[in-house]
Amino acid sequence: MNDNNIEIEKTGKNRAFSPSRSVWRTQMAKGIYTPHRVSLITCMINNNLSSTLQDFLTQLEVDAYIEQARNVRELVKPLPFGIPGDTVKLRSTPSTIFRFTVPRENVKDTINAIIALLGLNEPGRGTIFSQDLMEFSNQPPVINLAFLASKKAENEDVTLLNHLSYMICVLSENGEGDNLAKNALDLGICVPQLTNATGNDIRDQLGLIRVTIPAEKEIVHLIMPEHDSSSIAQLLAEQAKLDRPGRGFIYQTPITMGLIDTYMKIGGQKFAASMEQVIAAIDSLKGNTNWRRRLDAEGSADSRNACVHSDNCEVTIISDEDRIDDLRATCLSVGATGATTTRITRISGQGELGKQSLVRSAVSIPATMADTVVDSLLQISTIDKENVDKIKVLDSPSTYVRAL
Repeated sequence: MNDNNIEIEKTGKNRAFSPSRSVWRTQMAKGIYTPHRVSLITCMINNNLSSTLQDFLTQLEVDAYIEQARNVRELVKPLPFGIPGDTVKLRSTPSTIFRFTVPRENVKDTINAIIALLGLNEPGRGTIFSQDLMEFSNQPPVINLAFLASKKAENEDVTLLNHLSYMICVLSENGEGDNLAKNALDLGICVPQLTNATGNDIRDQLGLIRVTIPAEKEIVHLIMPEHDSSSIAQLLAEQAKLDRPGRGFIYQTPITMGLIDTYMKIGGQKFAASMEQVIAAIDSLKGNTNWRRRLDAEGSADSRNACVHSDNCEVTIISDEDRIDDLRATCLSVGATGATTTRITRISGQGELGKQSLVRSAVSIPATMADTVVDSLLQISTIDKENVDKIKVLDSPSTYVRAL
């Protein structure tokens, strides 16, 4: 096993250092802005379930942020005229990503209620997971506890999975998102979600080796077992040729608990239960995905072309479009490059703003820069004046980038 993989395993499973906790301690000592310890719930679902979830979140009285996406699955069809074999091609369908924060003590009940409401325990309907992080906002998240309690009787006995990892793959080349999604499907990881974003790295605006790196990015979102994440990330980095300048980067963040959509192939069913149903049943019995381990971290990929940085953190900024340019410029001024920005829609359960168009910008940075970046952002944000700006800090055990 090479040194990079040893370091990833040490920092990914038994981490003594947490960048987000370090930021929390620093800001609490200053006593100016209070970081809230919350759980971020991310729900990736088919579009036909979106209105149902919106109604639920409105009654739960949470601020939720919606991003448009598409999921990618493999369509398997038998060859015509009785010829043995199948044809396989990718099929994309519109999907929606919901993100919202809740108090940590209410995260499990909230996830269970959503699973029961949307039937997410059935493969093909969507993925849901939670992540513990620090959030700077005008006020901590508050939910309608009476409404949540009323949903407990409807909750099914679903075993939530742990030891999961959320991998974000930022790609600069047009069309590479589908290629990477196909690689993920071939590995049997999960149903990939693809979104579009704009980069703000200084190299996105200048020529590099006579090649202009496009500002438009494709982002592939993958949920996978934590024990395979380092091997998979190195393999995907190699297949996406991230050793070349400007191709993109991959980073991962830890998941507290969740349920993965395993319906990766669409086609005729030959048996009483599909393979996806069998996988979901075993996941539920085991309570985790460790039994699915299939990659050897020692020999799965040649990591010489990928530079692995440990103990990073993801800083996410939510603001309106007028202020986001200043916030991103602040990140650049302190050396935080590589941010990706997407348009989102806010739905408010409090009723004061209703639906509102905002911007979400995320950047993965070394832990040593976290306090400086957060300090700079807090100084120009409007967190102390209104409930629009939000800054979230989340641990990121490893980032895979080109070795410059």
